Amino acid sequence: MLASDDDVLPPPGDIQVLLLTSDSVSLSWGSPQGLTGPQTFRVTWGCDGETSSTRVKGGHHLEISSLQPGEKYQFNVATEGEDGSQSRCVSASLSTVVPPRDLKVDHLEETSFTLHWSKAEGMEKVPQHFLISNCIPGTDPRAANTDDCHKTFSNLQPGTEYTVSVATVLTNGEQSEPVSTTICTILPAPDQLTVDSVDTTSAAVSWNQPPGLDQTQHHYQISYRCPGTEPHITTTSSHSITLSDLQPATEYSVTVCTVLENGKQSQLVLTTLTTVLPAPDQLTVDSVDTTSAAVSWSQPPGLDQTQHHYQISYYYPETKPHITTTSS
Repeated sequence: MLASDDDVLPPPGDIQVLLLTSDSVSLSWGSPQGLTGPQTFRVTWGCDGETSSTRVKGGHHLEISSLQPGEKYQFNVATEGEDGSQSRCVSASLSTVVPPRDLKVDHLEETSFTLHWSKAEGMEKVPQHFLISNCIPGTDPRAANTDDCHKTFSNLQPGTEYTVSVATVLTNGEQSEPVSTTICTILPAPDQLTVDSVDTTSAAVSWNQPPGLDQTQHHYQISYRCPGTEPHITTTSSHSITLSDLQPATEYSVTVCTVLENGKQSQLVLTTLTTVLPAPDQLTVDSVDTTSAAVSWSQPPGLDQTQHHYQISYYYPETKPHITTTSS
């Protein structure tokens, strides 16, 4: 039995079709096995029974334009001999449906956001709707259809990344590749940071739980410092904390933020406080003479490392006080 032309000429290698615009594609294919030197290929394409054809010599690439947007095309490439014989074809199909463009997010909140997009260039007048899919990475996506060029997503988790994809779908069911974006909802900061009490070496602050975090695992990071020093950082799962080991009569800045289990942090909430300067302790009259008296006192607590001295004022009724200072 004689070998047929299909057996004589090896077919091209794998074919790839890349959609460039709504009416043009880029076509490429591999070299036929066993052939050396320049080769000739017959490329045909068409939809709905209408086909076009061209010959490509010495190359493995062809750009095809002037296609119809929103149609499904079949592309065939065959090796062509000098006598016009052809190998079997390698084929691929592609729909000239272009994904939406210009994805933009607005009204980004703790538990919601709105996504806008535009129809694909060249397909503005083609009847179409959109398939939208959103998911937290690692979970099953949730899909929705809409005729609009926008979609509001609600009942989301605060401080969470969502991947959203939008694909163009025509009335004949042809669908584009999806275009995707990643959006992170806002992680709310603690509410109403308040200084509840201040002492010489400690202070108590509290805050309210941020809205929308009832079902989300979280804790709080507190940072406090006085000017020129490194911040002290601590965490708590409660809504209040007592800061200790502070310096007396010193202004501190205090920040609190919300922290999720994955380490994501909210914006900081800031307040300032000034610790109390303690008064001398146990003021005692040690001795009294006709024209003199001796008094003493104990050093105030917390001032061991702080430079200080004492001011003494003494007077009797309806006279101006005598004022003096001492470091003892």
